[in-house]
Amino acid sequence: MSMNIKHVGKLSNTGKKVVVVFRELPDDPENCLVVDTDALPDWFHDDIINAVEEPGSQNTANFYEYAERKYLTDGTNMLQTLHKTGRLQKMPTSNVMMTPNNDVAVGLTEINNIVREQNGETPVVAPPVDQHAMAGNDPVPRDTTIRNIVEDIAQGPAGQEAISDTDLAKNMLAQAKGFETEAKALKAQAYDLVPGLKPGPKKPVAKATATKTESV
Repeated sequence: MSMNIKHVGKLSNTGKKVVVVFRELPDDPENCLVVDTDALPDWFHDDIINAVEEPGSQNTANFYEYAERKYLTDGTNMLQTLHKTGRLQKMPTSNVMMTPNNDVAVGLTEINNIVREQNGETPVVAPPVDQHAMAGNDPVPRDTTIRNIVEDIAQGPAGQEAISDTDLAKNMLAQAKGFETEAKALKAQAYDLVPGLKPGPKKPVAKATATKTESV
């Protein structure tokens, strides 16, 4: 029997795999926020998928609730980085199919409607107003932090702050650091598998002495 995994799905129109971070937007139940996992660098993809599969994530209604407490490999906050790097995409819920396992595909709109009808729960972003420290940051009102992200996305490009060259460069360096870490880990695994491939001290090369032959 296949194990069910929450928060994962695919887009109906393209078949691309996504992680559904927000099942709905406040006052906009026809749209959600997703991450296109096919477009992520390998290290970023692995961080997101590993976080999705963790028990804490599987016990939350929306993945953002868990992502706001997680670090990425480069040490940055997962939810903030997804937002600042433009990875959160506004998507109609009607275009998202949730795929908890290889045998099931259910429309996100249908799931949200069932939850509302059966449990009286409104599956939107409505975090409590309390002091909550996001990973890697000083304590700030959790409600303000989450809603700022949602409002930026909901307003579209005009409502989002432009990423400065400095921030963009820092993000590139952070990604490079992640690649370096991954490369070192792969090298270590390769050397453990075949120790003979590991470079050792170079042996000194003897200089060839040219011998002149004199003809008599």
